Parts: sequence; structure tokens; C-alpha cells
Amino acid sequence: MQTLQQCIDQIAIFDSHEHLISPKAYTELQPDIITALFGVHAYIQHDLVSTGCSYRTIDAFLDQQNTNIAARWALIEPYWLACQYTGYAEAVRIAAHILYGIDVIDGAALQNASSLQTQYQGVSGYQRAIAMAHLREIQVDAFTWQPPNTSEVPSLLYDLNVQTIVDGSVVFDVLATHTSVAITTVQEYRIALQTLLRMHATAVVAIKTQHAYTRTLAWNPVDDADCEHAFEKHRSGVPLSPHDAIVLGDWALAVIVRQAGILDIPIKIHTGHHAGNGAMPLEWLSPRLLIPLVKAFPDTRFICMHIGYPYHDELLSMAKHYANIFVDLCWAWSIDPVTTSDFVRRWIHTVPVTKLFGFGGDAFLPTQTVGFAAQARTWLARTLQTEVDAGLLSTSAATAIARALLSENQHKFFRRS
Repeated sequence: MQTLQQCIDQIAIFDSHEHLISPKAYTELQPDIITALFGVHAYIQHDLVSTGCSYRTIDAFLDQQNTNIAARWALIEPYWLACQYTGYAEAVRIAAHILYGIDVIDGAALQNASSLQTQYQGVSGYQRAIAMAHLREIQVDAFTWQPPNTSEVPSLLYDLNVQTIVDGSVVFDVLATHTSVAITTVQEYRIALQTLLRMHATAVVAIKTQHAYTRTLAWNPVDDADCEHAFEKHRSGVPLSPHDAIVLGDWALAVIVRQAGILDIPIKIHTGHHAGNGAMPLEWLSPRLLIPLVKAFPDTRFICMHIGYPYHDELLSMAKHYANIFVDLCWAWSIDPVTTSDFVRRWIHTVPVTKLFGFGGDAFLPTQTVGFAAQARTWLARTLQTEVDAGLLSTSAATAIARALLSENQHKFFRRS
């Protein structure tokens, strides 16, 4: 009889959130073993900085022109030893083991395994990593309106990113050219936004915004007359005050959310913890700030990403109360695996299990997604086994929940089956 872990390992994951660079860009990058594990905006860099490592040191560590892998490792080794047990580091350790057979990461191990990186180069290496992560479909936020070409890796699906629209920094001329709609009035701006969504409605799986990095999640309704002042300033090239940028963004977000409801495209919104270091205004990030928006547009489906960490408790209540709120565990397993495990246990006993999506690695390189996917499987199995051991779930029920979280919920929600 299979263990719960073995059952979960066999589930082909519907990956609901990555930032994977394109196969073409990956081929041009030709990542070495250090870049494959630690490079291209890898989250482990943030923990290294938190321990006191400088950005200059990290740049030197990631310098592929230096082929002395062991010497590069020595630059960050003391910082790694300080953070090697965090969720981010755990994912790196797992990836190193799966991809290169490394049990303990150090300079010698990386140097000795560096030749194995050739099998993860190019489009075939990109595809090999995805296959090793056992991912069936992958949703990618490439920070663009135009879905990239997916012919080389058909399993890649794309989000339409609207962050610059929601934070008021959008360049009207670029949007006008893209949509072929002149933008000289607020009314024309509305038409351009509606056109943008209609243009890509069948090519994308969701609309994505991470405006919590540049402004508050708090939203207020803005009518055309109140938007006019901010619109004219922006169109004229006058720098917007933070207030004017929010007014313009709130007006545009309402247009986007309403049109998304009409087109039946879900909205993904970053909530909670920021990537990076040294700039995270916690007062911007709470999921509860979205409640006025969710209430105003009950026919639009909202996905609150990353469990709103560290405000995850709010999402248990919000998703329980509002039928149009769904929650994604993407990135959460690596931010804080213990808290995420507890969140899943509490979710099972609080919120319909069909409203939770179980995995997104949020990574830029497929080699890193290998580690994040295995980490999520391990922690999910550990979480559900705890429920079984406590007599709260049968093994069959736990297996069914795992299938729901890792695949079935997403397929149904995104109309993929």
C-alpha cells in the first residue's frame, strides 16, 4: 500500500504561479550550477542579504565569467550557513539533491557536480526540469500584456499583467498603440482598457496585479469626474502625487475588474509579504483592504496570492464569507513552511477545500521550480499525515484533498477541463 507521500508525489501539479523566463532567454543565459540554484531573482538571495551579505558579494557569487565554482561559493558560505534552514534555503537544498545528487551544499560539492548542469541547458534542459518537477500546466506572470510565444513549451500558460495600470504609472501612448485606441479622455481610457482585456481574453488564464509593491491594496470607488484631474495630469506628463496615482489606479482597477467579470477572467492579486529586502510597508499588504473591491464586484472571481502572509488569518475568514474569494498557496510553502502547513490544516476545517490552490513556485528558472515543487509536496504530505494521525481525516480523504489542492481545484476554476 502506498504512503500518502508516494501518492502525492505521483500527482501532476497544476502550477498556478511562476515568473519563468522564456525558453529562448533561458537558452541565451546558459546558467551554470550556481545560477541554476541561486540566480535570476532567486528568493534565497533575500535571506542571504538578511544575514548581512552585500549585493556586491552576491553579484560576484553569481558571476558566470568566473568558472571557479568553489571560490565563488566561498564568498557567501558564512551567510549560507546562517540561513540554510529557512524555507527558501530548504528549496535550494532539495533542488540540489534532485538535480545534481548533492546532499550537503558546499564549494567542493558544487564544483564536482558542475558538469551535470549541461543536461539542464537549452530548451531541452528547460523541458527536462519541468518534467522532473512533474508539472502538468504552468501559469506564468511574465510582467506583460502580450502573452509570449509558448510553442517551445506548450505547458506554459500566461497571465495578463496590469500592475502599471493599477498603480497609475501606465504609459498611455504604449497602451494606445497596443490597443489601437486613442486615449485623450477618461472615456477613451475606459475603452482602451476594455479593449485590452478583450484582445487577450482567450489567450490568457488570468489577470495579474502585484500593485501592493508600489501602493496600498486599499481600494475606493472613483467616478469619471473625480478621475479627470489625475488623468489629465498623467496625460500631460505631469508627475502624479501618491494620492493622484491611487485615484487613477483605483478608477482603472474598477474598469478592469468589471470587464474581467463580464469576460469571466479571474483576477490574481498579490497580498502579503514582499520579495526583496529593505522596503516592505506592512500597512499596504493586508488582504482585508480588498474587501470593498470584492463586495463591489461579486460576479468577478478574485485570487488572493501567497496566503496574505503574515496576515493569513484574515483570508480564512474572507474566503469563508465571500463566494468570489479564492486563495493560492503559491510561494507560501517557501516563505514559511510551518505556518503554511498550519494554515492548510485550519483551512480544511474552516473553508471549502475547493477554494484553495496548492502550489506555485514563483520562480524565474525551471531548475529552481524543481526544488519548490518537491518542497510543497513534502510539506503537504506532512500536513495531511498529521491530520490522519490525529484521527481527523482518513488516508483516502487526505489523498483526495491533495489531488484537489494540487490539480483538480485549478482545472475546474480556470476552466481547463
